Amino acid sequence: MMNFEFVVDGQTCLLSVEKLAKGWQINIAGEKVVVDDWWVSEQEISLIIDGRSYVVAVVPQEESYLCWVQGEIWSISKPQQDAEFGRVEQDSSLEDKLKIKAPMPGKVIKLNVQEGDPVRENQTLAVVEAMKMENEIKSTVAGLVKKVLIKVGDLVENDKVLIELGIED
Repeated sequence: MMNFEFVVDGQTCLLSVEKLAKGWQINIAGEKVVVDDWWVSEQEISLIIDGRSYVVAVVPQEESYLCWVQGEIWSISKPQQDAEFGRVEQDSSLEDKLKIKAPMPGKVIKLNVQEGDPVRENQTLAVVEAMKMENEIKSTVAGLVKKVLIKVGDLVENDKVLIELGIED
């Protein structure tokens, strides 16, 4: 399960996303929604929820995104206290935390570490781009980079292990 925190029109929101056998389950503000299918283009996301199609137009701004859905416009930004969209692994075992995975399909545009490098918790290890939105891939624990399974330019699928960490002795 992946957890995200962001601000929508001034309100902090927590969102969790879980991969199902077919589709995704999204939990936002206690409401669960199953997304049957989706596709992403340069500035649009198309979702099929309960057999209905929704198109989300996304326009990047300087420090936020404007999202248009069914005639409504929302401003989505990063939390003030954390200038990054944070991927939080709350219910993960240590073994899971040592495997850094792609939170979404995209292209690796930056790799900040190599095997053997020490890393601190929440350090940016790589950057994956999807729909011109950059998603920083962060370490979940302090330790050492054990394996780097990607290189700049690679296309990655959601949930693919990108980097494996090890705990320092």
